[in-house]
Amino acid sequence: MFMMIKNMRYQTDELKAIVDPVIERNSYFAHPENLLLSMMTDDRPQIRELALHQILKARDQPKRKGVRQFTVSPINFDCTDYTAMIDWTMVRLTEPPVKMSISDDDLQDFIREPTTPVVAFDRYPCHTQAVVRCIKVVTEASQSVCAKNRRDGFICTRLESRAKMPVFETKRDFNM
Repeated sequence: MFMMIKNMRYQTDELKAIVDPVIERNSYFAHPENLLLSMMTDDRPQIRELALHQILKARDQPKRKGVRQFTVSPINFDCTDYTAMIDWTMVRLTEPPVKMSISDDDLQDFIREPTTPVVAFDRYPCHTQAVVRCIKVVTEASQSVCAKNRRDGFICTRLESRAKMPVFETKRDFNM
């Protein structure tokens, strides 16, 4: 995302006026938690130290009850580094959930010496077969009908139809 912002600075002001609001509206990768994860694995030790201080600061804040709100932060389009894409003083710091189970000492060891395997990132599947099937259905719906309600109806009908169809594990089961 930082490279996209950096490359857009060479465009005309007219084009920037069109594209910048779209980038800012879709700036999920510039969320403080995502930036902290990137900063933790940066090659520069001072950036890793900054990430450590921000995470420890977030851990010291009182925990809120309920579901955390994932809000998009305003973007600084004149930044010279990805760490300055957001104003850190204006955002409410929360710790990345991926790192919540790691102790402060292990986190400090990882930040100071990133080559040591003290901290392991949990692996979450993001492209399961079910996800790929749903992407296919959504793509088919987008190609077939217009309007949000019609696409929703198309998807629901398609999934309901598939649920009612018999499932055959092998060709032998397919006898009519």
